[in-house]
Amino acid sequence: MLFVRDELAVMGEREIDVDEAIRDVYAPTIADDDARLLWYLYSTHGAGNGYYTIVITAVRDGAAWERLSRRLRYGDLAEWSTQLDAMTYSSNSSMMVSTEWSPLADVDFDSLPTEPVEHEVSLFREDAIENADVDGSDLSRASADRDAILTCIAGFRPFMDRGPLRILYGASGVDEMERAFATDGWDDWSGSLTPTLPHGAHRSARLLRDVPWSPMGRA
Repeated sequence: MLFVRDELAVMGEREIDVDEAIRDVYAPTIADDDARLLWYLYSTHGAGNGYYTIVITAVRDGAAWERLSRRLRYGDLAEWSTQLDAMTYSSNSSMMVSTEWSPLADVDFDSLPTEPVEHEVSLFREDAIENADVDGSDLSRASADRDAILTCIAGFRPFMDRGPLRILYGASGVDEMERAFATDGWDDWSGSLTPTLPHGAHRSARLLRDVPWSPMGRA
């Protein structure tokens, strides 16, 4: 299984139009040919650049990715793709595969949702890590803690070109955070939510939120 990560710099006044274009056209159209929209995520205002949208799509294999690419360039989704470009300042697309320790590593493609699933809006954090390999066992142990603030949802590495390792976390809600810090309080919090990186590694993080119809949600 392969994953396509698209990052869109959306024009502020067209934000809702882009939402609807992904939800009403892209997601249902690609689902009929070995592709699935997994997450539709926003960069939250006040936590970085606003109006950045991240779209993560799963494709069954290389042949499915080629068919999707051709549909977007020359086929039935070409006009839609042109209209989407007109609502964004820029876009960047990368091909990824799951890391061995990612919770998605053993997921069967046919079990992925084929249509939007309504749920409460959730918070996420995406880490981009360069110049290091991360031991996924540390992430698994942290995620198993019932009081964990961040739960590892997926880990991705570049498929062909060089690029950062990306880790997607589900962030606890306000109530869960209050329970986690109920004993010692925030004053005694070390500030560390994720494993320490090896020397020379660099991590950048972005706080994200999804939309009520994003198929995978936080689970």
